[in-house]
Amino acid sequence: MKIGYKALTTFFILIYLIGCALKQNVDEQKGYLNISPAEAREKMNKVKNVLILDVRTPMEFSKEHIDGAINIPVQEIEKRFDELKKYKNYEIIVYCRSGNRSMRASEILVKNGFKYVYNLSGGIIEWKKYYEVRR
Repeated sequence: MKIGYKALTTFFILIYLIGCALKQNVDEQKGYLNISPAEAREKMNKVKNVLILDVRTPMEFSKEHIDGAINIPVQEIEKRFDELKKYKNYEIIVYCRSGNRSMRASEILVKNGFKYVYNLSGGIIEWKKYYEVRR
């Protein structure tokens, strides 16, 4: 049986799109969404109540960070919920260096009642590829 190039290409595109949709659903089940630097920038420009949360160490934060971010290391989030209470109904964009610590922080926030949590995919590494950071 011969399968044409177009049919094969269409099949692989369909598989890719289904995979992306499934990944999005998995993230939604966790209660937060992964967003790209472009999506984060758009949200920062359009949404009035948005918090940029850097969950790296204070030393990492002092070297570079996204303008307007506050720094609460992932290991301290649960101890510092009092500082975050006022942001409970804000959209929160969480980031770290590469996206791993921010995933953990996003899970902690969701478990503690924060509803609008976004993990910056690729962290500040990906952000720097597109945007200037504060030094």
